[in-house]
Parts: sequence; structure tokens; C-alpha cells
Amino acid sequence: MPEIKYVVVSDLHMGAENSLMTNLKPGTYVTDNSKASPVLEKLITCLREVISKNPERKRPQIIFNGDLIELALTTANEAAMAFQRFLELAMPEDESEWLFDREMIIIPGNHDHNLWETARYAHFIDNIQGLKPGERIDAAVHMTQMFNPAQIESRYLTSLAHVYPHLKEKGVAVRAIYPAFALLHHQKEKCLVVSHGHFIESMYSLMTTVDSLFFPDRIPPALLNDLESENYAWIDFFWSTLGRSGNVGKDVSLLYDKMQDPEQVSRLIDSFAESISLSQHNPVKKWIEKEVLEEVLKLTVGKAAANERSQDGILTPETVLGLHKYIEVFIRNQLEFELNGNFPTDLTFLFGHTHKPFEQDMNFEGYESYMKVYNSGGWVVDTLDEMPFHGGSVLLVDENLNTVSLQMYKEGKYMPTLEVSGHDQHLDKNDLYLWLLMVINFNEGNWKAFEQTIETEVKLRYKYLKEIIQSKN
Repeated sequence: MPEIKYVVVSDLHMGAENSLMTNLKPGTYVTDNSKASPVLEKLITCLREVISKNPERKRPQIIFNGDLIELALTTANEAAMAFQRFLELAMPEDESEWLFDREMIIIPGNHDHNLWETARYAHFIDNIQGLKPGERIDAAVHMTQMFNPAQIESRYLTSLAHVYPHLKEKGVAVRAIYPAFALLHHQKEKCLVVSHGHFIESMYSLMTTVDSLFFPDRIPPALLNDLESENYAWIDFFWSTLGRSGNVGKDVSLLYDKMQDPEQVSRLIDSFAESISLSQHNPVKKWIEKEVLEEVLKLTVGKAAANERSQDGILTPETVLGLHKYIEVFIRNQLEFELNGNFPTDLTFLFGHTHKPFEQDMNFEGYESYMKVYNSGGWVVDTLDEMPFHGGSVLLVDENLNTVSLQMYKEGKYMPTLEVSGHDQHLDKNDLYLWLLMVINFNEGNWKAFEQTIETEVKLRYKYLKEIIQSKN
């Protein structure tokens, strides 16, 4: 019988007002992270039911695949409290009720990239403290290996767990791996790669793009370490720390909300260009300056507003190209390097970031066979209108690296379902999928309660996002 060994979730954005994992005060969009959100409570209840079906009753390891907590658009304390509500539900004082193994894994994304920055620098300091006078000090790492990564602790998240005496006593810890984590089946022909996936969108490698414009003859990065080392400061600044910078941070958060509305984006660009050009007294120069500024802003702010999450369909053509580049260049080169050319033939790639769950067989250059690609979706409402491709999934992985998407909801379709990639479903190759079909009844109890709760909460977030934008004009 299959055994669920790993549970992968992403894009919870805990602490953000538009996250379904953040509790709100009744009747308002004001956050109250002293309590768990209704969706989080119901999700944990459903996962408890699924995991209890494990034949050997073993606890799986949870992998937070990026954007676990919101460090870009809310304060650090609000995000921290929301994560602690998760710990209270998933790992209560009675250890027999724990859902997950004592070691948790975080693969930071763009909105919680600062978790990686704090973890890698703490690791750097630890290495220094272990040196003798005069010994060489190695540079701080920018990434971990995908297979058998270094033991780097996220002290931020582990400290939040250790506030609870029973979790500290049992050695509960959160381990940081970045930007990708890979598992190899013992027969070595089967491999699973997990990565948040923000690098599939060009805005997250902006510094590489800018550098190429100034130095067109340079050799572009082909390894994950180079991609991260060139862009980490930009990602950390704009997507993981700026939103917590006092009153400026509040305005950045408002800007993000307004970017969900095309009309608001147009107003913002026009207003900003107008205000800058006011200092120009020559009317012709003023007009030219305003027009140029508007074009520049459309290519920057406007492009960010029209990102993957705001577009219909599973993936935009631009993002498909980005996904291919990430897997065909960066992931492939890393696999070749770490496995000494012993390339696995059966690969599965799990990512998040886009907030659009899907499961699909895809072909990539440089790989012998198709790859099973899964997206875990997200748990935020960040558009003004219903987006039928948006939703949240939990990815379940067994000891043989079979993967099943436990699709908890899509906007407009709130009943949970089980989904797998095309070949797995049609050829009945996925034992985990077949087993879960037998042991889960989505028409009863906890699943119906989740369905009702998620529909209510999603619709509330639509209403509140419109109120936020309109009240802050």
C-alpha cells in the first residue's frame, strides 16, 4: 500500500489581508492573527483525515514551497503570528496528534525570500565561529545543492516554533533549502524536483536583464547559483522587505492592491508621470517628459501589474517560455552537475508561484521523456473578478515519488478533487492516486464543510479587495 511521505504546499501568504490563511475580524478586512482563519482550520482537518489513512501511520514531512508567510505586504509580526496558528493546529501538545514530522522544509519564494537571506547569513556566521585564527573564510552561499542539501536552519521559523515548550523539547525545526530541492528514487531512474518557480517570470531576473543590456557580450548565467547571486538583492528588496518599510511599506501595499485593477494602474502611471513632469516649465519639454515617463512606467509597473496571476489560462505564452528556460537550462544543468551525468528518465517537477494549480505532462529539450509538471496554486484572492484557473492544491508524494494533486478548490468550483498528470491517470500508473480514490469520500463530513467555508471566504475577499481599493483612492 502507498504511504504519503511528503506533503507540499505553496503560496499560503500567511499574514496578508488577502490570504485565506489569514484570519479577519468579522465584517472587515482588518487582520486578526491571534486566531486561525476558518479556511486554515478546515484545511488542517481535511489533511488530518487523509494522513490518518497512511497504512503505517507514519507522519509525512511537510515542504513549504515558497511564499509561506507574507514578508512583502504585511508586517513581520502579523506573518509570524499567522504561522504560529498553523503550528498550533498541526502540531498540538499531544504528539500523537501531530500531522507532520518534526523537521519541516522551507524553499523560500519571492514574497518570503528574506527567510533565505537570514538563514544563509546565519549559516555564514556559524561557519566563521567554527574557524581558527587565520583560517580562510569562505563566501556566504547563495544556494544549496538540490540533492542532499546542506543543513541550513531557518532560525526565524524555528524560533517561532520554539516559543511552544513542547515543540522546542521535541526538537522541531525548519530547514531552509534554496532555490530547488530534489529527491532521487533508490533505483535512480525516477526523480522529483521541487522549486517555488518565481524565476520563470522575467521580472525576478531583472538585474540579469539590465546587465545584459549594458554588456551585451557577456555570457548569460546557466547555473542556479549565478541566477540567484545576480538577482537576490532585487528580489529581497522589492518583493520581500520593501512592503515592511514603515509608511513607505504601507504605500507599496496599497500600490500592489491597486495593481489588480487596470483602471487604477492607468491612473497611477498618469498621476506619477504628471507629478514628475510638473517641475519642467517648458510646455513642450513637459509634454515630452510626461510621454516618455508613461512609456517607461508601462514597461515596468504596467508589466508587473499584468503578471501571470492576473492573466486568464493556465500559463501565459511568456511564462511558458520562462518555464522552459528554467527547466531546460538551470534545472537540467544542476541535475547534470550533481548526478555526474547519470540523468534520470522519469522526472516530476513541482512548483507554485502562479496561484494556478494544474497537472500536465510537458516536453522539454534535453530530457529523454516527458516530464510530469504540477503546480500547487495559491491561497490568496488577488484579482477583482473570479478567475476560474486560480485555486489552491496540496501535493501528496509517496515513497516511490508518485505525486497526486489534492485540489482543494478553484474559484467558482469549490469541491475538492484528486488530480494527476495525464499519463498517470489514463494508464493507471500512479498507485497513490488509485489508493486515495478508494479512501477519500469528498461528498461527506469534513470535505463538505471545507467546500462551504472556502466559497464563503473567497467571496468575502473579492468584496474586501474592492473596498480596499475604493477607500484608498
